[in-house]
Amino acid sequence: MVFFLCKVQDGHSSSSTSRSSRSRSSGANSEEVHIGRYRLIKTIGKGNFAKVKLAKHVPTGKEVAIKIIDKTQLNPSSLQKLFREVRIMKFLDHPNIVKLYEVIETDKTLYLVMEYASGGEVFDYLVAHGRMKEKEARAKFRQIVSAVQYCHQKHVIHRDLKAENLLLDADMNIKIADFGFSNEFTPGNKLDTFCGSPPYAAPELFQGKKYDGPEVDVWSLGVILYTLVSGSLPFDGQNLKELRERVLRGKYRIPFYMSTDCENLLKKFLVLNPQKRARLEQTMTDKWMNINYELNELKPYLEPSAELNDERRIDIMLQMGFTRDEIYEALSNNRYDEVMATYLLLDEKRQGLTRNVSSLTVLFFSFQLNGSGDPLMNTGSSRTSLTPSTTSVPAPVRPSRTTSTRARERADRELPRRHSHGPNERGANRTGPPHMPPGMSRRNTFVCERRAERENERNSSTQTGSSQIDGKDARSTPNSNIPVPSSRLGARNMAARSTFHSGERPRDRQRDEGLSRAQDTNSPGLSNRPSLFSKLTSRFSKRYDDLRDTNEKPRSLRFTWSMKTTSTMDPYDMIREIMKVLEANNCDYEQREKYLLLCCHGSPAENNHVQWEMEVCKLPRLSLNGVRFKRISGSSINFKNIASKVANELKL
Repeated sequence: MVFFLCKVQDGHSSSSTSRSSRSRSSGANSEEVHIGRYRLIKTIGKGNFAKVKLAKHVPTGKEVAIKIIDKTQLNPSSLQKLFREVRIMKFLDHPNIVKLYEVIETDKTLYLVMEYASGGEVFDYLVAHGRMKEKEARAKFRQIVSAVQYCHQKHVIHRDLKAENLLLDADMNIKIADFGFSNEFTPGNKLDTFCGSPPYAAPELFQGKKYDGPEVDVWSLGVILYTLVSGSLPFDGQNLKELRERVLRGKYRIPFYMSTDCENLLKKFLVLNPQKRARLEQTMTDKWMNINYELNELKPYLEPSAELNDERRIDIMLQMGFTRDEIYEALSNNRYDEVMATYLLLDEKRQGLTRNVSSLTVLFFSFQLNGSGDPLMNTGSSRTSLTPSTTSVPAPVRPSRTTSTRARERADRELPRRHSHGPNERGANRTGPPHMPPGMSRRNTFVCERRAERENERNSSTQTGSSQIDGKDARSTPNSNIPVPSSRLGARNMAARSTFHSGERPRDRQRDEGLSRAQDTNSPGLSNRPSLFSKLTSRFSKRYDDLRDTNEKPRSLRFTWSMKTTSTMDPYDMIREIMKVLEANNCDYEQREKYLLLCCHGSPAENNHVQWEMEVCKLPRLSLNGVRFKRISGSSINFKNIASKVANELKL
């Protein structure tokens, strides 16, 4: 398979990298930051070497998520996995899998433009609500099984299925994310890499046995089903050794409220012998899966043929200045460049297009005329055609635009963190919000490679061009005595929590973590830059007074809420009450919009630092306003503790 990337030429100096990958608007807001045709809005996730930004595709007005990866901080093995993840995401097209729209690459950074799931993680849903009723769990689980079975029929295994990697869109539909540990499998050829989150890992992985592939995902799906219905994990332990012993015994408690049909389905997933574990095609016909769906029995997803000639979308793009030839070339060759991204984002079925052709065209050209044009493309009629580079990567030559230090500061403000951690301790089963079930704190994700699979992966990676870099040798297995953080312990970035590769030595990890912590200060123009909340001295009360007289109204939004955080109170008074409670709990906050606060609590030095958003929104079809909580960074238990305290003290 040919591996294409839309690569940006970085010029001849290190500073040109930042200039070519970001631009700023010269309109009213001089600090607007753009990557390609996307206007960055805010950070919605952070990791050690990556962060995820919410952005808006300016020509279409669609919201997207942009995963920004610092390639300079990745070792060769991690780079190989990164490009494999991109390759796999390019040929997956399922309504319940996060869609990849565009890939932009510079020498130092990789930008993955993906579908935005505004409903957050299933993990956060369970934290807020506790366990799901079986009717709700069934609706979600049908979508999960459909998506995973589709992957398997495409010979792809996910290998990191867990509640944190299951997202919800605006309509509360499942979107499976994070294919960083996925791989292609060939029937008859065994894999032997231990990866994923231990509470979701199949017993054969703990035993170091080779596996075909799909059966390890099937086991993880059983753990997910149990978690959805009970709000806790079926297998747990104080450390990895204890967890391993419980998984290998295969014994788990059946809650009294779980139906017999659900219990019988679980027994098909959580089978110790992988050869006797059910195939997903068989589970699709299970009785529990199809209760209330008798006229719509779950069946394998049939991928429709690609729509390359949608005249409605093509007409819009022609008025935007694209040519018919370049549209056809981008789509037929799966370029995943700006042309293909625009076509995909105009998909009425996936995105719900409501704008007419003329309004989209006006929006597109106003974007160019206002000076906020794309640094990754030529404006006007001199559009440069895509030509393959020496790494089989299309490398369009684009004029760069300079950007101010303050604009770059806004783009790189937060230290990134990898968004892949897993739930932890199980405990009492309950449904009531907003208390997090003790069984639902995050777990670490492990990778332990053995020589046989590394050779197979290395051989397959040579077909994808020189961007695929061979991994390092790694033979060891994870230390079974590594403590598994309890629901009361451990921030997200603790060493025991973080993702690790079995080939890493402790000093390598310390070095990498040091680089991670120093990453922002080493960025061009960002040395000695103060942290985000060191600037918050007045808690922005003056700015709030300035915003009070505006006519802006709260967003009407579907989100996870509880009765404690809803009110008929005026939204102005609600945001004022929130500020009062935040101050009483020693929380810093910044007012991003009239009804949106970015909040911070705790200290990074004490591993209890957490950032989150609080927004007053209008509940659709109800005469109520609600408070939306959204975690940005920090451990789930720390977020739960402070969020619950704030919610309980609000007098709404």
